[in-house]
Amino acid sequence: MKGDFSRDTFDPRHHYTRVLMQQGRVHLDADLNEQSAISQHYLQALAADLIGPAGGPAGTAGFGISTDAAVGKNLGKRLDPGDFMIMPGRYYVNGAMCENPQVLLYSEQTGYPFDGNTTVDALAALGSYVVYLDVWERYVAAVEEPFIAEVALGGPDTAGRAQLTWQVRVLPATGEDPVNNQAFWADSLARTVPLMAARAEPPATNNDPCTIEPGARYRGLENQLYRIEVHAPGVAAVQGQGATFKWSRENGSVVMALSGVPAVDATAQTTTVQLATLGRDTDLGLVVGGWVELVDDASTLRHSASPLLRVHSIERDTFTVALEGVADPRVGTDPALHPYLRRWDHDGDPVAGGAVALAESIPGQPVWIDLEDGVQATFLANDQGVPSDYSTGDYWLVPARTATGDVQWPNDGSAAALNPQPLPPRGERHAYAGLSAVGPDPAGGPNPVHTELRKFFARLAT
Repeated sequence: MKGDFSRDTFDPRHHYTRVLMQQGRVHLDADLNEQSAISQHYLQALAADLIGPAGGPAGTAGFGISTDAAVGKNLGKRLDPGDFMIMPGRYYVNGAMCENPQVLLYSEQTGYPFDGNTTVDALAALGSYVVYLDVWERYVAAVEEPFIAEVALGGPDTAGRAQLTWQVRVLPATGEDPVNNQAFWADSLARTVPLMAARAEPPATNNDPCTIEPGARYRGLENQLYRIEVHAPGVAAVQGQGATFKWSRENGSVVMALSGVPAVDATAQTTTVQLATLGRDTDLGLVVGGWVELVDDASTLRHSASPLLRVHSIERDTFTVALEGVADPRVGTDPALHPYLRRWDHDGDPVAGGAVALAESIPGQPVWIDLEDGVQATFLANDQGVPSDYSTGDYWLVPARTATGDVQWPNDGSAAALNPQPLPPRGERHAYAGLSAVGPDPAGGPNPVHTELRKFFARLAT
């Protein structure tokens, strides 16, 4: 959630049932957001307990997969080899209600193609594969959905939205039995979850973990919510290759909408964009030498690590910005996909594509990475020494407060050690459900056979 928040306080381990406002007190965004998170957690847990990991109402469940050309023709859908239809209706995944309002081709989904192995042409050549539903929640701001903003305010935005987002994806299953082999799903979708810890910088002379010296503090002038996010996926970097990360002191919420199509000069390796605004003020705008990311709806849904671009110059009269680097040609060219720039505040490395190489520390021997103003982070390998799998979009939030001169991060529970506790990413949290397994016809027919993987539940009232 890349909104302009003070912090994110919801934690299911607290078992809170309500947020109770008190008279005469300051109202904070975190309190109101925690109340909605408590309610959502309860409703989704209840639905998951009643329905199970995934299921739809019998007879009317959505997300059926069809390759019936006659049905497609009646619905105005042309089915090319390898393509298929996603039928309308509702389906629940991990308690979250997914809705598809109309028949949709696999290739019509925003963000398609997702990768080279699951294009329609690739599916036509595959012997067998699994169609599954990928479900997660994402933050939507006014720059992505302009109707959220109240025009009577003359430009400022107000609240954002959390959107339940889904994609129908494909997993090649050559040589596997995805219907009866549970290990197929575990091997294909499971990963070693990464861990990170954060702290305020201790003085180099302090050898006593129980003593906090005056220099051991957050030295920023303002309260911040640092967002540390994985950019390029993979395992920790080795010799400059592997996962990378970026960070923002404003939770990645500083964004500026494009008002035209980016002009890319492949020879000069530059990209020029015209913006609708240069930001709310100088602190929340662009700076020469800073790093930005060109984003739109499709790249967000693809979870693609678009090249980070460095600001070369800013024409403030025309809102024109010259960027060093070549943008992804798939991003920013369609105004209907709400293209915009997102500002990042890290000191990027051009060798790492503008991000920072992500290196893991040995358990018990953390190597701390300096962000700014005393804020530090470390990525930790697990106790078994197995490299973690970093995914684009994994993120951690680090609130930094001037009142304490420290960051808000849990310790490991040892009063003598006061070591920051390694935590998994706060998101994005994805849930998955199988829809259909596609394979050759056992009878030798020319058309592939679909095996239903959806689960169904009966209505309480009939």
